[in-house]
Amino acid sequence: MKNLKSCRINVMISNMDKAIEFYQSKLGLELINRYGDHYAEIKAADLIIGLHPLSEKVVQGNNLSIGFGVVEFDSTIKELESNGIEFKLEKDGWIRLAHFKDPDNNQMFLAERKD
Repeated sequence: MKNLKSCRINVMISNMDKAIEFYQSKLGLELINRYGDHYAEIKAADLIIGLHPLSEKVVQGNNLSIGFGVVEFDSTIKELESNGIEFKLEKDGWIRLAHFKDPDNNQMFLAERKD
């Protein structure tokens, strides 16, 4: 895919205001575009997260998983816990994971490689 310019993940959400508040206020990511309640774009380093309202065909939760690679794992968890995010921690040999969910129960995680 030599012509690939950018990538995005689209997240199906039930409430645009709550979703934007979660990504912007709780995770500290940047809202770069909002088109009413029809679509919004959140910037996360080199990734754009598109927020789309749910349709009847989409089941809440298990629509995707978004991973955020971090360097200072423990301090990042403490920072996000102070924003009300709850984690389930997991060690998997060479990687540490901290699983959490957005307001629509979509799966997310922090990851730190153990070199």
